[in-house]
Amino acid sequence: MTANDPSGLRAAVWRAAAELFARNGFPEVTIRAIAARAGTSPALVMKVAGSKEELFHRTAAIIAPPLPEVPAAELGPALVRELLDRQRRGDLEHLGRAIMLRVNAPDAAAVREKFLHGYVAPLADVLGGPQAQLRAELAVAALLGLATSLRFFETPLLVADLDAVEAAYGPVVQQLLDGSPVLEGARLP
Repeated sequence: MTANDPSGLRAAVWRAAAELFARNGFPEVTIRAIAARAGTSPALVMKVAGSKEELFHRTAAIIAPPLPEVPAAELGPALVRELLDRQRRGDLEHLGRAIMLRVNAPDAAAVREKFLHGYVAPLADVLGGPQAQLRAELAVAALLGLATSLRFFETPLLVADLDAVEAAYGPVVQQLLDGSPVLEGARLP
């Protein structure tokens, strides 16, 4: 990568920064590491992309996968199935990436807003009805807990039988999405 191709260099730097921030969190990433991953020098990284914080804000996108195209009554199991399928394939776990971006972020509020906009808002929009936002937040929290248990803590019983996890956890998430009777009296801010 050379300074003769500024748009290609910029794209390589942004891609490298996005990968490193998602994997390691803000404090662990250095301009030198971004440069090495992008195949350039730290000086050129700073020239084409700015400071580490500017790079973080530009590249720390929290983009949820599209919601499954299933009836609302089947959305919980479908969301759990997709999360477990990513686990089975060893693919990037989007919720785990969101956690890593939030850890020691230079602007935690901005990451929080990206998370809410990327995960909770689309789900609340699909749900509609009473307490859609609360129901969406609860379902996302349940999925986040599952993703964390599988990816970060590698809890042995869950990891050992993903089919059983899918059978048990899908209905739980669906109950949260539907607004179980437990939520009827809930009045959270």
